[in-house]
Amino acid sequence: MKEGLTSAEVAAKVQAGKVNHTAKQNTMTVRQIILRNTLTIFNLVNIILAVMILFVGSYKNLLFIFIAIANTLIGIINELRAKRTVDKMKLLAEQKPTVIRDGNIRQIPPEELVEDDLMILSLGDQILVDAIVEQGSIEVNESLLTGESDNIRKTSGDKLISGSFIVSGTCQAKVTAVGDRTFIAKLESSARTIHTTDSKLFTLMNKIVKYISFALIPIGVLLLLARFRVAGTTTETAVTSTVAALINMIPEGLILLTSSVLALATIRLSRKKVLVQNLYSIETLARVDCICLDKTGTLTTGKMTVHDFTSLDETFESAIVSILNHQTAENATTVALKQKFLKKSHAPEIKNITDTISFSSDRKHSGIQTKTATYLLGAVEFITDDKALIEKVKDASGGYRTLAVVKSVSTTGDAPGGGPLREPSEGGQGEAGPVVKKDNLLGYIRLKDEIRGDAHEIIQFFADNNVAVKVISGDDLDSVKTIAERVGLKDLRGINLSTETSHNYAKLVQDYNVFTRVKPAEKKEIIKALKKEGCTVAMTGDGVNDILAMKEADCSIAIGDGADAARRSSQIVLLGSDFSTVPDIIAEGRQSINNLERSATLFLTKTAYAAILAVLFVFIPIEYPFSPISMSLLNFLCIGFPGFVLALEPNIARVKDQFIYNIKHLAIPTGIIISLVTLVISIIADANNIPRNLFVTISIIAVFVLDYGLLYRISRPPTKLRIALLAIILAVFLGALFIPPIRNFFDFYPFF
Repeated sequence: MKEGLTSAEVAAKVQAGKVNHTAKQNTMTVRQIILRNTLTIFNLVNIILAVMILFVGSYKNLLFIFIAIANTLIGIINELRAKRTVDKMKLLAEQKPTVIRDGNIRQIPPEELVEDDLMILSLGDQILVDAIVEQGSIEVNESLLTGESDNIRKTSGDKLISGSFIVSGTCQAKVTAVGDRTFIAKLESSARTIHTTDSKLFTLMNKIVKYISFALIPIGVLLLLARFRVAGTTTETAVTSTVAALINMIPEGLILLTSSVLALATIRLSRKKVLVQNLYSIETLARVDCICLDKTGTLTTGKMTVHDFTSLDETFESAIVSILNHQTAENATTVALKQKFLKKSHAPEIKNITDTISFSSDRKHSGIQTKTATYLLGAVEFITDDKALIEKVKDASGGYRTLAVVKSVSTTGDAPGGGPLREPSEGGQGEAGPVVKKDNLLGYIRLKDEIRGDAHEIIQFFADNNVAVKVISGDDLDSVKTIAERVGLKDLRGINLSTETSHNYAKLVQDYNVFTRVKPAEKKEIIKALKKEGCTVAMTGDGVNDILAMKEADCSIAIGDGADAARRSSQIVLLGSDFSTVPDIIAEGRQSINNLERSATLFLTKTAYAAILAVLFVFIPIEYPFSPISMSLLNFLCIGFPGFVLALEPNIARVKDQFIYNIKHLAIPTGIIISLVTLVISIIADANNIPRNLFVTISIIAVFVLDYGLLYRISRPPTKLRIALLAIILAVFLGALFIPPIRNFFDFYPFF
């Protein structure tokens, strides 16, 4: 083993700036969070309106500015809490590359890698920086960079591109470029960045906010000028009524509520060891109606044991021992086989081994080669073309995952089926060889997957909540269907994709729910086909063979103890590797989005009637019926307080995109009714010279009754929480009307 860099050499590299500063992925800084929540158009408008109120000396009507400050502080606090949670959990999920320094093997944070560091790379590792192979042999997949799913063999002297990942083998590699100088940094590849998630709800709300923001200034100026045309109107009355109109038009609490609810959902999920890498991934997952499961790590624990084996030749165990002894990569299958054969078998190794085949998810086999024969261990249909031999193994499988051991003999010593063992050419690919003459079955091994104890409950949750389940696996059809049946999947229509000559994926996803012998590129095509069918698709996985599909899915979920490349490519990471938390994530997302859509109705109703009244009172020369202080009470009781409480209710109903429906059928009609009622009250009050505080009080009562009716409507069916909420709101409002100190503070008319 080489010595690697010394501590002094590392220090010199760091001093020279040849350190991987961009490797670590950060959330927003505290300063960025504070500025993002403080420097908003809403705060700017509120400050301008507050200055106007201060100018006329109506200090009591400044209550709205304290609400704006509270909104800003709540937003900052929630985002800081979410940042601390995510940063802490990212440290747990972060890949720590293995390097050799001062002759010792150690793991270091990725941002501490320096040029000329000697890394040790193996199966499942993502290559974080550019490097060159110094020793060993590996196969890499550069699909995240090139779109090509072929695995490329790399040996001494070959370049390794950052962003690719290792699918087999082990090597030592020397770092050639770090930080901004790496290939992936220059191309801004998505392999090491968080996948951008589109938020339908947030996008739509931002559009509404943008349009309202553009309308505020002209409406405000015209409304203020119109107030001065009203006979007997003082400057104080004109300014306060204009401010009241503009404050009502701003749905500032809606954006705050959305960010707060999603941030709280992120924090709650973190307690279950779920890392949400993007806040709006929660919304995407809430809309999921189809989930694709990779059997390993989801339906099963990922652990395997040897159920039994059948030897048909005296060299059977020797072949297994030899193949296992020449495998550098570890996975659940090799661990189970080594536990059974290397620790308990006394069979001698096969002599004169000239080459080896490392396991990969595409080949689905491993092997060794001598001068006269090739010994292969793996899925039978991937190591022989002999149909009789394939049928013999399949008939003996009994629903278990079955590996065959085949000895192939040819006159040239080439490998069977897929050609000879690959020799590296200039481009890193081997050439096809001559046809093998004969395959001999030495025996087979039946492996048993350990079923998750809660797998049946998880599948039942999906069934109860209208989420279709598709099982996608690299294993054989019989064993996957057996496991799927044991965990409660009802529709077991399955297909072995390795036997399909042409794939019509659109038809396949309609006809089948279980897909086996699926290659990484085929997983991606299945996801694409489901999306074309109109499904919102989530993909779970734990290995490098799942990455292509996970990147294609609307929402990707990685198992925490799986490959680091899979974790880095996903939007949600199950750090505890507990798949039973997936229903919790879906439930959390549905609760957030369904409740937000309902609460948004309250905010947008206020915006609707405030905008209509503001425009009407530009042209009607009568007093505006509200003051900032009275509207602050109304907004809190009928919008802010119930909106926040209702947004935290349990609600796992399927998301039905009710946002537009609620706007059209609830917010706008209610807003129009409130506008008309308020306008009628204003006209009557003006015609009869009703005192302003009585006029304002009657208007507030009318709006409260209509808002209360809307709140009652969206709170159906009644629950204890909703009944208590409605009772508290009514009691507080009546108290404000009739308890003298409170009544006087809000300038309400003393009825008695």
